[in-house]
Amino acid sequence: MTLDDARSAYEALSGKASDIMRQLGLAGIALIWLFRVDTPKGPTLDSGLLRGAVFVFSAVICDFLQYAIGATIWFRYFRHEENQGRDDDAQFKAPAWLNWPTWTLFFLKVAAVLVAYFGYIIPYLVGRFAV
Repeated sequence: MTLDDARSAYEALSGKASDIMRQLGLAGIALIWLFRVDTPKGPTLDSGLLRGAVFVFSAVICDFLQYAIGATIWFRYFRHEENQGRDDDAQFKAPAWLNWPTWTLFFLKVAAVLVAYFGYIIPYLVGRFAV
């Protein structure tokens, strides 16, 4: 195995994990919406589902920020290297810290979805449908 093989593996796996977390986040929003209670004053949520919603929406925001901040960082780095006169096909090694913000947001996103589901959504559903 080469270093490029390892990089390809974690890039593919983290990309797939991001896709799954995004789908789980959107499914969580749908579940929360489905189990809202309509009252004369408007729809309300069980307190557990409301807490779950906070984590789901946090995950969706982290997902967006992960890609928006990553794109901005890499664009700025590209411009920096371009302004230094680097050729388009030149080989170079980028500093590792460039990816720290996006990896931080990735792990926050995963944690937020896991807390939403295992801390609030699944316990709510079990309590509602347990025999």
